[in-house]
Amino acid sequence: MLRLADTTLRLYRKSDGRVSVRWRSFFMIHAKGAGFRLSAYLRKFDMSASFTDGSLVKLDDWGFYDSCDFELDHMIHHAWASGVADMPSFKDTAAILRVEYRLFSFDGQGGPSVIEQVVPAITCGRRP
Repeated sequence: MLRLADTTLRLYRKSDGRVSVRWRSFFMIHAKGAGFRLSAYLRKFDMSASFTDGSLVKLDDWGFYDSCDFELDHMIHHAWASGVADMPSFKDTAAILRVEYRLFSFDGQGGPSVIEQVVPAITCGRRP
């Protein structure tokens, strides 16, 4: 099972007026006894954020370091994701973060796992 250490989204206004939505955190994966190479077993990863104004932002630019810390029977991988959207308001708010992923299985072996929760979305940088 994959968990996210921090779910805070950060919002940055770009020079073209759009908003960059960024997430930077850690994947935490229970792996009793020994770790494994995550890139070999992470079959699917989709992340999106739904905001209170109705905006939906796909965080489709994502990645993680394959090297990790292995402590307390958990692999801890530095991870990040970002996306860009047209959002008229630029303020601290909340969003529903949705993560769909598949570990260790292949298509046809059941549905993917889903994490969905309300998260803080904070503005960073200059405000108009």
